[in-house]
Amino acid sequence: MVLAEAAHADRVLVLALLAGVALGCVLLWSHASERIRAFETAMAGSVRARSGALDMQMRVAIGHLEALRQRAEFFYAEFPSPEDVPNSSLLTAFLASNLQADPQQAYSLDRLPPPYLVDQIGNVVALPLNTIVQDPALSRPDPAGWRQEAAMAVQLLPLMAVTQKVLPEARGLVYASLSGMLVVHPWVESSQAHLLPQVGSLPAFVNAAPAANPEAKPIWTLSGPSGSLPDSAVLALPLTLQGRYAGALAVDMPIAGLREVLGAVTRVDSVLLLVDEKGAVITGSSRNPDQPVPDDVSALFKDGKFVDGTVSHGIFDNHVVVVPLKHAPWRVVYIAPAGASLLPILTDMLISVGGFLAALLVVVFVARRLMLRALAVRDMAAAAEREARDAAERALSDLRAAHDELDFLNREKTRFFSLISHDLRGPFNSMMGMTQELADHAPKMKPEDVADFARSVHEMARKVFELLENLLQWSRVQMSGTPFAPTIFPMREVVGDAIRDVASAAQGKEITILDAAGDRWVLADRTMILAVLRNLLMNAVKFSHQGGVVHVTSRALGDRLEVAVTDKGVGMEPAQLDLALRGGPKASRPGTQGETGTGLGLTLVRDLVLRHGGELKLESTPGRGTIASFTVPLSHDPAETRRLLSRAAD
Repeated sequence: MVLAEAAHADRVLVLALLAGVALGCVLLWSHASERIRAFETAMAGSVRARSGALDMQMRVAIGHLEALRQRAEFFYAEFPSPEDVPNSSLLTAFLASNLQADPQQAYSLDRLPPPYLVDQIGNVVALPLNTIVQDPALSRPDPAGWRQEAAMAVQLLPLMAVTQKVLPEARGLVYASLSGMLVVHPWVESSQAHLLPQVGSLPAFVNAAPAANPEAKPIWTLSGPSGSLPDSAVLALPLTLQGRYAGALAVDMPIAGLREVLGAVTRVDSVLLLVDEKGAVITGSSRNPDQPVPDDVSALFKDGKFVDGTVSHGIFDNHVVVVPLKHAPWRVVYIAPAGASLLPILTDMLISVGGFLAALLVVVFVARRLMLRALAVRDMAAAAEREARDAAERALSDLRAAHDELDFLNREKTRFFSLISHDLRGPFNSMMGMTQELADHAPKMKPEDVADFARSVHEMARKVFELLENLLQWSRVQMSGTPFAPTIFPMREVVGDAIRDVASAAQGKEITILDAAGDRWVLADRTMILAVLRNLLMNAVKFSHQGGVVHVTSRALGDRLEVAVTDKGVGMEPAQLDLALRGGPKASRPGTQGETGTGLGLTLVRDLVLRHGGELKLESTPGRGTIASFTVPLSHDPAETRRLLSRAAD
């Protein structure tokens, strides 16, 4: 009994399994059919888009030929009588090519009149009259009518040039007339115009004639080497002037250009073709080198008749899409082999089967979601902690920046006062020495000597005041960028003032200062340059030996003057030289007699020289001395300049 029930349960399970398999197959087939239809719709849409692009190019070509035809018709409407036709340089040059109307001589625009160039405009060539007489398809009007048609032809040349720019893929534009005239663009010499001898029998123009084209529609004519696909498509448009067929306008479109517009196929096993009304292939593309483009596709259709749209499904038969063109008697045909759509369908089926398996992962998914939620809470807490830490770091950074700024301002303040004390010490020492001399010996001195001492003290006080003004101005420049006030003055005067300012210190060490600065004029801030020279001379005296010599020289370097202070003192090691250029208290070292300083003098000199666009240079050899030089802009003596200008005016 138990075994029977188990067997019954097994049979029910098998039946249920078979029913499920059958239902799954039905669902999969329904899904596969839907995917096939979507594949066909997408492929048909892609082919229609490519056909539309090709059709648009043909429409543009037809539109420009229509514009050329309208221009020719408008010319005859504007000048219906040959006597009304105006002259033009192109018409005159064309008729002048056969000025005597020699029936044995052809006409041409081989020699274009100014300002026309061969790369800007085309050519007009015509057969000799004797050749016209021998060709029954051609006839030339009387001289007046011939001149009228020639005038219309040269009127087409500029418009053809514009059309060529709009249709860069076109190989050329042609107007072939029954009068044996040929208008071509781009320009070719008449001897190279290979179409001229056969102007009356060209296939494109024969097909456009009223006998073959009574409705005067645009006509497409294919040409190419025998036994291969065409390489050229000529679009011809008949031209009727004053009720008679005059010829045809044409544009030569290379097949390669049409193939580029059509585009390449994306699938290796598919082909995209452009075919004519009989099914012959004009051009096409294929990505499979073992599958060349076929010559004819009419065998794919019953009785060789085209069926526009999607012809067949792509599982057991070829997938074929046919889209007719509106502006040419051709069709775009896309062919995909049987089974081309199987791969995407099988992919979708696998996705569907995967959906069943996804149900088994629900529990894992739920557990994962819970875990992700816990991780998200943890990440949010970590992000909040990072944000708080970043805020604290930003606040600390702001505090450090504020501290650094305050520290910088404090250092600048200290530096400023150190500079003041450094540069005022020398003049005040001199003043104190002279006033001490007055205090000790005034009763014994003559009144004129006392007056002389007083004048010297007053002069030093004045210079100290000027130096103080200069230092204050330098501090403002350093702190707020206040510009300095340059003037024109002779360098010799400032050098003399600086030598007098340090004369007391130099006499104390019996040091001789030789002035060889010359009489050149400079454009600079006088008080700043005085401070520069005073500092350099004080340093030279400080580090010179008893009884030494200090030289002040200058030389012109282009538009600048280099001033150098040279001593034969103790000199500096390279490390000491680098430290002196950096400045600061550590840069200070005692002189030859123990003189002390703040180490900020060269810093002041460097900054003041930089204000003049110059550079401070130090060259030193231990035991042999130091050369300190700087540059300032050169100028001219104002009095000499005024004298020369006055002489030039006279």
